[in-house]
Amino acid sequence: MAMCLLLTTLSVWAQNVRTIKLKPQKGFYNPESYFINKVVDDRDDTANIGIMRAGFANKPAEVNLQDGAASAVNHFLAASLQQDPAKDNIELHIIRMRISERNAGMRQQADLDFGVAFYDGDQKLIEYTGSAYVQTGLDASAYIAQLIKQNLERALREFDTWYAANHANTSAAVSTEVIIENNSDNKDLIIYNPNRPLSLPDFEGKADDLSMGAAATYSGIGMRYTHQRQGKGVILKVYILAYFDRTKSWAKAQGRNAKTLNHEQRHFDITATKACELAETIKQYPFSLDNYGTELDELLRQTDKQTSEMQRAYDSETGHGTNAAQQAAWNNRLKTLLTDKNCH
Repeated sequence: MAMCLLLTTLSVWAQNVRTIKLKPQKGFYNPESYFINKVVDDRDDTANIGIMRAGFANKPAEVNLQDGAASAVNHFLAASLQQDPAKDNIELHIIRMRISERNAGMRQQADLDFGVAFYDGDQKLIEYTGSAYVQTGLDASAYIAQLIKQNLERALREFDTWYAANHANTSAAVSTEVIIENNSDNKDLIIYNPNRPLSLPDFEGKADDLSMGAAATYSGIGMRYTHQRQGKGVILKVYILAYFDRTKSWAKAQGRNAKTLNHEQRHFDITATKACELAETIKQYPFSLDNYGTELDELLRQTDKQTSEMQRAYDSETGHGTNAAQQAAWNNRLKTLLTDKNCH
């Protein structure tokens, strides 16, 4: 008997649903700057759009759009608009659509809480929210479709104005800004600064007893980036730094002298010149909208390879600092490079 009662209750409730159809509307606002290619319902509860009293019996009933909110709005727009699919494709997301009912004196009032957001792919552009109401002496559900259409048309119109001003005329390209950083939160790193040369106490690492060298400089190029959608394009900010790792750089007792320090400083100078070259390359590089992250990584990889090759050539030609004439030549060469690049 308990199971039979449960089934009867569900059957009665299932019939007590007020379905509202959004009928096509001639002369409905037609967007000029974009094309609605998809409607998505982002609400947590998509089963209905509210509960209100309806019909002659004035009983509480669920209210829903025919086939659900997303489908109903999508079909309404498809039937009411004359859109150009060649325009920018935009998704319309329903974020709020809730009907509630209350008494307003001798009349019934239906309140609509409404909100939609506009998306370019997975990028949210802007949202519009608002409320509206209608009062009637009879069943207010007949006016709900009108409220929804009015708020939907207002959102389409306002977004068209916003999109034309802020979005549609922006080129579909990557705009790049490069910042050479001069500090770091990592206390183990010394960031390159021509006014702050290395000193022997900076070489804090444990010396490699198996190495024939008197000292070793561990330096490198760090890169990070942020990106922000603007219109159809992307604003890309790339941060670059040349660093010296004091915990890995070392000097043996016999290498703690001015001659060795001068040689090691030039290793750091080489890293700095290559960081500057990378910055210039990034500024001029034609990044693609879909692959700029991978392209940045590849540019850094190529720069690391070139830096290593230059470091090896420097050690080879100067005999790790023992060839005084070649060391002086490299000193002058690097001074000129750093001056010409002028990026620190």
